[in-house]
Amino acid sequence: MINTTIRRVLQKFTLSVLCCAVLASTVSMSAEALRPMPQPASPPAAVAVSDAVSEEIGLVGNLFCIAGSDNADHAALQWATTHPAASYVLYRSTEPENGFVPIYEGSGTSFTDNDMEIGKTYYYQLKATDGKDAWYSKVRSLVPCIVPEHLDTYDNQKGSSLVYETSGTKVGDTYYSYSLRSHSGQNDIFLAESTSNDGIHFGSERVVADKSQNADLASCKIESIHIEYAAKANKIIVWAHWEQPSGYNDGKALVITGTPGGEFTVHHVYNPLGIQVRDMAIFFDDDGTGYLIAAANKPGQGANATIYIFKMNDSFSDVTEIVKTLHEDQYREFPNLIKRDGYYFLFTSQAAGWYPSSGAYIVTDDLYGDWSELRSIGNTSTFSSQSGWVVNLRNKNYLMHAYRWLRAPETSGTTLCPLYFDNGFAFYDYYPSFRYSTKTGDLYPVQEGELLSQDKPATVSLAAELGKSAAKAVDGSYQSAFAAIGDHSKWPFYLQVDLEQICDLANIQTSWYIHKGSEGYYTYTVETSLDGENWTQILDHTNKNSAIVNSTYGFNSDMLSGRARYVRLNVLNATLHNNPNNWYTPTVYEMKIFGIPVEKSAPPIPAVKYDFETANGSTIPDISGNKGDLQLFGSAKLLEDTVKGSVLHLDGTTDTYAQLPAGLLDGCRDYTVSMDVKSESTGDFFTFAAGKDRNLYSFFRVSEEFFRFATTIDTWRGESEMRYDLNGTQWHNYTFVVNGATAKLYVDGVPVSETTELTSGLPDMGNGLDVYIGKSFYEEDAYFKGYLDNVCIYRHALTAQEIADQNPVLGDVNADGVFSVLDVIAMKKYLLGRETLASPQSGDVSGDSRINAFDLAILKRMITAEF
Repeated sequence: MINTTIRRVLQKFTLSVLCCAVLASTVSMSAEALRPMPQPASPPAAVAVSDAVSEEIGLVGNLFCIAGSDNADHAALQWATTHPAASYVLYRSTEPENGFVPIYEGSGTSFTDNDMEIGKTYYYQLKATDGKDAWYSKVRSLVPCIVPEHLDTYDNQKGSSLVYETSGTKVGDTYYSYSLRSHSGQNDIFLAESTSNDGIHFGSERVVADKSQNADLASCKIESIHIEYAAKANKIIVWAHWEQPSGYNDGKALVITGTPGGEFTVHHVYNPLGIQVRDMAIFFDDDGTGYLIAAANKPGQGANATIYIFKMNDSFSDVTEIVKTLHEDQYREFPNLIKRDGYYFLFTSQAAGWYPSSGAYIVTDDLYGDWSELRSIGNTSTFSSQSGWVVNLRNKNYLMHAYRWLRAPETSGTTLCPLYFDNGFAFYDYYPSFRYSTKTGDLYPVQEGELLSQDKPATVSLAAELGKSAAKAVDGSYQSAFAAIGDHSKWPFYLQVDLEQICDLANIQTSWYIHKGSEGYYTYTVETSLDGENWTQILDHTNKNSAIVNSTYGFNSDMLSGRARYVRLNVLNATLHNNPNNWYTPTVYEMKIFGIPVEKSAPPIPAVKYDFETANGSTIPDISGNKGDLQLFGSAKLLEDTVKGSVLHLDGTTDTYAQLPAGLLDGCRDYTVSMDVKSESTGDFFTFAAGKDRNLYSFFRVSEEFFRFATTIDTWRGESEMRYDLNGTQWHNYTFVVNGATAKLYVDGVPVSETTELTSGLPDMGNGLDVYIGKSFYEEDAYFKGYLDNVCIYRHALTAQEIADQNPVLGDVNADGVFSVLDVIAMKKYLLGRETLASPQSGDVSGDSRINAFDLAILKRMITAEF
């Protein structure tokens, strides 16, 4: 179909164009060359910062390094809101007030900025929208820098300890260190004090509290120990969870206070205000008031049923009142309360025994007032850990100190996640390591490479609803997930991502589904490919006898090595600790691939390509030279079309069809079929088909009124399908992409329809598949009647960008994605021999396979024409 704007230009200015054609050869205009091409939107215009700032949005940004680099020149942005936002736009500028352009648009809640320069200031503002209303964050700024020297490194993969220049509590010129422990071979508990002049070498240990002060310390066990120094009162305060040597039925608190270097008193082993307490924390407010926060329960409730906040007396030796009860009957534990920028943040974890669990927090600006709803943070398993206490690095940076009770010996026993705050929101994420200083408070997280996978084309082998498709596993949010449709759940399955470029891989981080009380670990492999057809296994995580496999729940971080464009996670099974049967629905919350981009991917190569310009009798040559020629049957023939030139015509009579090479699509769960079609058919027929018989097939139909695709391994009864209404009697290019359980239709290069619910594919049909054009596997069906041209079949899935590249923007000779006056200037310089064209195919606007003054004249008229 001729582009109407260009046709108008040609009709209006034919004489002037011909006058300019003295430099050109004889011109023959091709209507095919002038068919509509997708015109992408112009680059977004820069906007000024928005003053419509909402206090209900939190936006944080932190600099991080790539492993092996001393440059903190990458930024991780995270955000959250209480508004009913469905999507977000993240803007960036190098000016504080103007020049903001979008660098991210989507439904995720994080983004990585990899395009930064040392020393330059970058400003960010987030727009949240529900499609009707919009809300904006405050502007945040970051300045990439060189990481300071002499920082220590913490390894989250293998484990290490935070390094402190000194330890203990300094009072005057003396450092004091305290520990609650037992004598060897006994169940007693005592508090020991040791001193130091330098905070490094401690000695002169003395016992300051033991069973001589309270008989309950003679035989017991102690957990959740908190030893704090209240500077205003010059007191050491000790609160801990006390139990009998066996069992957890008492839920008592041990309370000890004393003066550094002085006397200590064991005040209580008791249930505060008659309430059982277990996991606990101590918090001192700005005015010096002390509070006990505990996972607690009244008689008759289950252990840790509710979180209590108690106010302490002035000596911190008892509680005087209940300030607040929170999370009633929600069984949350390991509370930790901190104050930041006027907000109180209470972090807790889901009670799950020794297994990892999801972390969350609530927030308020008044301990006695209303608190927020429970807010998720991190991923669903706290990165295979249990949310714990907060490490304060000189009030400059913070870390969530999470415990890994269940783990392999060679892995880390704690997970430390950089923790950030804004507007009453808190955020943390996983990094394999970070560089830090407990002396200065500096903190620079380290990733193994750039995040390569976010919002890249992803697919999965199982059917999923669109809102839970594979795209949700790479969208930058830990709260959304791929999840298979229940009726079609099966193991094993795969999740695959196309990085759209060749990359050196370094790390894969996978956030799994995990169910409280029935936790499971996963067995899987990772395969990679450069072309989407040939695969190499680079990771094997299937040995159930390995503690790394059988003791890692909820989250895996695996180091990778290899060069690839495609990464496939093959998930074999989930093994549940309390159930021999895996009842999980296949689910992946997030899969992150890290590495370094190396080069652009080569243009896709079709398995077969037919342009119908020539024929050898009943054989159409495969101009790709790969898989083989096309065979014509019945009345199938080539003829001249006024729009397309030489095309294949099928007249719809019995046994008139074309057959592609046998086995062309054998084993292809991912493939692409592209063809130009003008239909004269109605009723039941197949335009394109691959399969064996009426039981096993995939097909699409281009009728006069619609496009329909279906695939099945159980006749028409088992078909999963998609349909798109259109006028099929006109020439259109149909590019149909099958990628696992996902199918997408592009018409004239524009995506128009998609399904993520395919329940069968070509590999399910075995080998030796027949591939037809115009013939159905049902004998009673009609044969296709219509015209076809430019048939290309790929044994892998093309991306949206690759499809757009097959339909370049007309006139965009400088390849910047849009047609503008810059292209006219570039064309002039080319014709004068001064420079080359970045996209010469976009400059042949006349369609005569030449670039000359005729094309330049058309470009001039296009730029001045009224579109």
